[in-house]
Amino acid sequence: MSTPRNAIPPLPRISPLQFLLLIQLEMSPKYGYEMLKSIKEAFEGVWEPKTGTIYPALKSLERRGLIEPLARDGVDFYQITEKGRSFLEQIGSHQENSSKFSARFITVLIKWISPELKKKIISSFSWMASDDTNMLGNIIGFFDESVDKDIRLLFLKGMRKKMSKRLEEIDKTISELEANRP
Repeated sequence: MSTPRNAIPPLPRISPLQFLLLIQLEMSPKYGYEMLKSIKEAFEGVWEPKTGTIYPALKSLERRGLIEPLARDGVDFYQITEKGRSFLEQIGSHQENSSKFSARFITVLIKWISPELKKKIISSFSWMASDDTNMLGNIIGFFDESVDKDIRLLFLKGMRKKMSKRLEEIDKTISELEANRP
């Protein structure tokens, strides 16, 4: 399999749990149970990792040199290493490629999937119409005062343009469906 010339070398793989642990350690050292509790609270019952998954994930990050233990008042804390910080900094450059892959993957799925399976998948997605999940709001959360105002404006204006186009497509499809009703 050939690699495009402009491809970014792959990052070492870490699990979503390991990624969440590493991000928590970016700001300050923490102990395992503290991170577990933060994850459970943040996911509001949608996902509740157990103690038996947190500590092996931390040990794996430690073996890879991304974090290191720190004894503080008889409690084992973990702190991010320079290698771990470097890893987090590299993620941004990889995110664009990952996002493009995900978008293309979904496009291919939609094109190749059977009509029967498509119906089942759409039925399973029906919760999205009534749920208050705000994916764009989550992305916008990245753009706080620490990000340059011009960068924020450029991003938000670009997103508004793309979303307007998508909303026009949705409105057109709704109109067509309503016009073809018996």
